[in-house]
Amino acid sequence: MAASSGSRETGYKGRPSFFVAWMLPPYDKPYLTFAEQVQLLRQRGLEITNVWQAERHLARIGYYRLKDYWQPLLQSQVSVQPDGSQTHQIAKTFRPGTRFDHAVRLYVFDKQLRMLMADAIERIEVALRVDIAHRLGERDAFAHRNLAFLDPKRSTAVRGQQTRHAQWLVRADEAETRSRTDWLVDYRKKFRPPLPVWMAVETWDFGGLSHLIEMAHPSDRAAFARKYALGNPELLSSWVKTLSYVRNVCAHHGRLWNHPLVVQPKLPRGDTVPLMSHLATYQSSASRIYAAAAIAQYFLRVVHPTSSWKTRLIQLIDTFPVVPGLNPGMAGFLPAWQTQPLWR
Repeated sequence: MAASSGSRETGYKGRPSFFVAWMLPPYDKPYLTFAEQVQLLRQRGLEITNVWQAERHLARIGYYRLKDYWQPLLQSQVSVQPDGSQTHQIAKTFRPGTRFDHAVRLYVFDKQLRMLMADAIERIEVALRVDIAHRLGERDAFAHRNLAFLDPKRSTAVRGQQTRHAQWLVRADEAETRSRTDWLVDYRKKFRPPLPVWMAVETWDFGGLSHLIEMAHPSDRAAFARKYALGNPELLSSWVKTLSYVRNVCAHHGRLWNHPLVVQPKLPRGDTVPLMSHLATYQSSASRIYAAAAIAQYFLRVVHPTSSWKTRLIQLIDTFPVVPGLNPGMAGFLPAWQTQPLWR
């Protein structure tokens, strides 16, 4: 594996343009064995007392996956530019006292958090599939394919060469074609496509599900929202999108605990949703994984009111590893968060 001997964290954020990319030098760092990776980390100031164990972790987890967890432990400095703006620069050396097991413990904690979030989202996703199947199915067996049963404005919005609904339908049909579920194999022996909505809904991914909720007829969106005591259907659409994003992070084993939510949820105004009003007060929590956890708990109170999920989450956050300079607040879990009515 190749590990850079320098820091690129201070460079261009995100994907560079084609021109900029060609102006950059080609990658030229050497391949490093696990033993050499340990040596490099030690040179950068990371305390490693058990070399054999560190090599085992690197062999099992991987250098760049663990890098996500030791990144917050690197030294940094703030530079003031001539115009008064500040630039945050991350060094290649670790803060004094940083140990290899700090990163490993963060990795294990994050893995447990992903598993817990995935468990909640699965229950919510299944419930939403039933909501769509029964509401749209009552209108028509193929309501999801018929613009007459959808939002006339949203479903016909043009994106590129096709309408939004036409693009969605292509992906939905592809999902049906790929599915090898036993009941679907049996269906294909008896009937030609397409599938009725109460079957088709089981073949879509969560992203496809969230897009159909957005394109649903206004009266159907309002009905979905009412089930979850949401007066504004836009909150439901937004929250489902946030959960869909988090689900994808979990599915790809990405870092979750302190990563900003790329798809941030809309916040309820005032006390329109009392259990969630604290998110508007604590904006830092609204952009972190705490917001997704709060949304999950809000939905679970309806779809699985006897679930022990909130208790398990509280217990997990209580086990946040003791790492200098880090705390659950970086994930949006502020002090006494569990005393909010949502968690009681």
